[in-house]
Amino acid sequence: MAGSFVVITHQGIKDAYSILQNLYEKTGDLSEPLADVGEHLLLTHRDRWSDQQSPDGAAWAPLSPGYQSRKQRHADEILRLNDDLRDTLNYHADPLALYFGTPLEYGAAHQFGRDDINLPARPYLGLSDQDSEDVLSIISGYLA
Repeated sequence: MAGSFVVITHQGIKDAYSILQNLYEKTGDLSEPLADVGEHLLLTHRDRWSDQQSPDGAAWAPLSPGYQSRKQRHADEILRLNDDLRDTLNYHADPLALYFGTPLEYGAAHQFGRDDINLPARPYLGLSDQDSEDVLSIISGYLA
């Protein structure tokens, strides 16, 4: 699969596993609540993009002075030129899984960095602590 995506699992989050298991037993299909989670993640990732920070709240590595001097659009903003990476974030929810990320292959280079071209990691995919709480709340709402 090309692009860059994050896999969100229940491992380490006992409450999430229990809630998802109960919901799956009740409905046999998690696609609707997972789609709600995907919509929520689109919003929170866009907010973090505006704040220029990773899911853990750390500021993204600054632009190199050389690149910044020749960058014609959004010269003072990181991971913004034509907004392709930000605007291609999407999700796919199926009955058992949620996939969230971008189809753009260079998304992984920005997420993890590339030492061979001196590109620092600027993590943009992932869940903040608040996202984790919100995901549990969204999924729990379906059991009510």
